[in-house]
Amino acid sequence: MLDVQPLAKDYSAVFEYNLPFTRKRADVILLVSGAVLVVELKGDGRTGQDYLEQVADYARGLYTNHTLCGPEGIRVHALVVNYGLPGDERREEWITVTNVSELHKEVARFDQPGVIAPIPLPKFLDEYNHQPPPSLVQAVRAYFTQQALPRIKRIDDVTGAALRTVVDEIHATHRQKRRKLILVSGVPGAGKTYVGLQIAHEHFLDDLSEVLENGAKPSAPAVFLSGNKPLVEVLQYEMRRAGGEGKVFVQNVKDFVARYSTKKAIAPPHHVLIFDEAQRAWDAKRVKEKHKDPQAVSEPESFIRFAGRISGWSVVIGLIGEGQEIYTGEEGGMDLWAEAVQKGGTDWEVVGPPRFASIFQQRGTSYRSEEPLHLSQSVRFHFALGLSEWAGHVVDGNEDATALNALTRQLWSQGYQIRITRDLHRAKEFLWNKYRDQPEARFGMLTGGRDKGLDGLDITKVKTLTFRSGPWYADPESSPSSCRRLTDAISEFSAQGLELDHSLLVWGTDLIRKDGKWDDSLAMRYKKKGDVEDPLRLRLNAYRVLLTRGREGVLICVPRSIAELDETYAFLLSAGCKPLE
Repeated sequence: MLDVQPLAKDYSAVFEYNLPFTRKRADVILLVSGAVLVVELKGDGRTGQDYLEQVADYARGLYTNHTLCGPEGIRVHALVVNYGLPGDERREEWITVTNVSELHKEVARFDQPGVIAPIPLPKFLDEYNHQPPPSLVQAVRAYFTQQALPRIKRIDDVTGAALRTVVDEIHATHRQKRRKLILVSGVPGAGKTYVGLQIAHEHFLDDLSEVLENGAKPSAPAVFLSGNKPLVEVLQYEMRRAGGEGKVFVQNVKDFVARYSTKKAIAPPHHVLIFDEAQRAWDAKRVKEKHKDPQAVSEPESFIRFAGRISGWSVVIGLIGEGQEIYTGEEGGMDLWAEAVQKGGTDWEVVGPPRFASIFQQRGTSYRSEEPLHLSQSVRFHFALGLSEWAGHVVDGNEDATALNALTRQLWSQGYQIRITRDLHRAKEFLWNKYRDQPEARFGMLTGGRDKGLDGLDITKVKTLTFRSGPWYADPESSPSSCRRLTDAISEFSAQGLELDHSLLVWGTDLIRKDGKWDDSLAMRYKKKGDVEDPLRLRLNAYRVLLTRGREGVLICVPRSIAELDETYAFLLSAGCKPLE
C-alpha cells in the first residue's frame, strides 16, 4: 500500500492553464507549499527532447511572466508525466520525466508544508499578477540602456526634442488625470521606433503609475506594441539576453488586442500604450477577419477603449510613418484614429504635429499642434541623407533623369552606394568580399512579396508566416539562418521597420516598368479583390521600403534571364544606379 500524504485543503490544481503573454496551455499546474509544478501529461512512453523543450518552455513562461514566481517568488519546476514510461525517472536541471505511479513522490519532493505557504489559487489566477516580476523589469531596462541604446546614441540630437515633448505631455496627463493620444510622425528612418522604445523603458513612469485593482502597482507601466511581427521578433530576440523572452516591454498588437478585448478582460496593466506604425492599424473588417470576431472594432478604437479603462490616467502614443502601408486592411490611415477618439468622448485630447490637425478638428476633437512631434530628418543611415527622397522619386516614376541623377550623385558623395547588376551570383560575391573582415556587419537579400517570376533563380523566398526574423537578422554567418548566407530572401513584410548595413534587392516581376509607367499586372493577385483599394499603390509602397533597408548601400539585381524586366533595368540606370563592375 502506497504511503501517500493527502493533499492539504489549501493546495490547488489548475487544468489547461493559459500561460501569460502566450497562446500556450499547460496541462496541469499544481500549487503546493513552496513550489509551482508545471505538469505535462503524455502517454506514449517516450522521453524525447521535444517533450522536455515543451514543458521547459511552459515553466520559463511562468518564471519570467508571473509576479509571484521567478527569482524573488515561488520556485517553478517542470514535470513530464508519461503514462507509458518504463523504468526509472529522469531528471535534467529543473525538468523531471517520470511515470504516473511516481508522481506523488515528485510532489512530495518539492512540498514544504509548514515552511512556505502555497500560492492561493485566486492570487495565482489574478490576471494583474500576469506581469514580469520587478527584478526582471529592472534587468531588461538595464540591458536596454547599457547594450541596446549605445549603438544608436547618435540619433539623440534628432529625436531629443520629440522625446522631451512626449515626456512633458505624459507628466501633464498624469497631473490632470486625463486621457491623451500623442502622435509622433516622421520620414522613414527618422527614429520613431527609438522614441517609442525609449519611452517604454523610462523609469519615471514607475512614480506616476496608479495602484491596480489587486492593490499592486504595474511592474511595467508602458508597453511598446507593433503589428510588425518581424520587428517584434527581432526586438524580443535581442532583448532575450536580459530575460523574459524579450516580452517585458515589446509585444505584438494582435495578441494584445485579443487579450484585452473579451468581455471579462481586465484593463491593461499599463498607463502608456505605444503603437508603432499606427497609420497601418487594421480597420474593423480586417480585425473581424483575423480575430474571427464579428463584434470586433478597428485597432485604433480598441486601443482607445483599452486606455479608457485604465485606472486614473492613460496615454496612447501613435508612431506614424509615411507611405508604408503594405498590407490589406491598412489603407484607412489617420481617419481611423480620428474616428476612434471621437467615439472615446470628451475625456480625450490629441497632441501631434500640425499636419494631422484638420483630420481631427473636422470631427470636433481637441487637437494641439506641436512642431517637435514631426521628425523630418532620416537618421537610419550612416551616409544616406536624401535616400528617402531618391526612393520616393523612383517609386513615383519620376521621369526627370536630371533630378534623380543629382540625388544619386549627392548620395555617392556622402559615401552611400547605389549599385545595379543583372548577375545575382556576382552580386552575392561582391557583398561577401566587401564584408569578409567585418563579422558584425549585416547584409541580406530582399525581394518583392508578391513576385512570382524569380522561382528559377538561386533564391529561397521565405514564407512570412513561418519565418523567424530574430536569427536571420542577428545570428553570425556560421548559423544557417543568418542573413549573411545570402540564401533566404525576405520580402517587405519581413523588412519593414528593420535595417541592414547593406541590402541586396532582387527586383521581381511584381513591379515592372511598362511603356514608361509602373505596372503590377504580373504580380500575384490578392485572394479577395475587394480587400484592396489600390494594389499598385501597395506595390509601390513595398518597393519604397525595399529600397531603403541598407544603411551603407543598396545593390539592386535585375535578373538578366527575365526579359520583362529590361525596361525596369533601363529606368533604374537612368535614375543614377551605377553598374556593378
